[in-house]
Amino acid sequence: MKTTILPTASHPLRHSLVISGCALLFLLELSGCSRTPGAEKPRGSVTIQITNGTEPVTEGQVDLVNEQTGEGGGGALNSEGTASLEQVALGSYTVTVNPPPQEPVIPGQAPPEVKSYENIPSKVRQIKTSPFKLEVKSGANEFAFDLKQAD
Repeated sequence: MKTTILPTASHPLRHSLVISGCALLFLLELSGCSRTPGAEKPRGSVTIQITNGTEPVTEGQVDLVNEQTGEGGGGALNSEGTASLEQVALGSYTVTVNPPPQEPVIPGQAPPEVKSYENIPSKVRQIKTSPFKLEVKSGANEFAFDLKQAD
């Protein structure tokens, strides 16, 4: 039995299928099938300063939630009480501030001390009760919130 391998040029159907497949992949790329949803939305950067009176809140997490679109983002507070977020979609957001996550309990070891974070009022820890709102615009956005104002 003799096997013959024919060159691709002699198979016009195979050649057509390869070209059609490449064209289909190109069209899918153009139509946006490979893009991340919402990637084309205009975005801005956000810097948020959190204080409690005159003292910066240096431990915690700041989160933004757009209640209409469900979009959001968050960042940890640094030693100056500031959180920076990049590539936030433009729009209106509710701001929440929460204590940092507690350390996990390691079997066989004493549980870590639980801190109460009295400097972060319970009102600002939830979307429904936080009085803090902001509007993200194109470019750099800076905001400052005093947690004493939430009481």
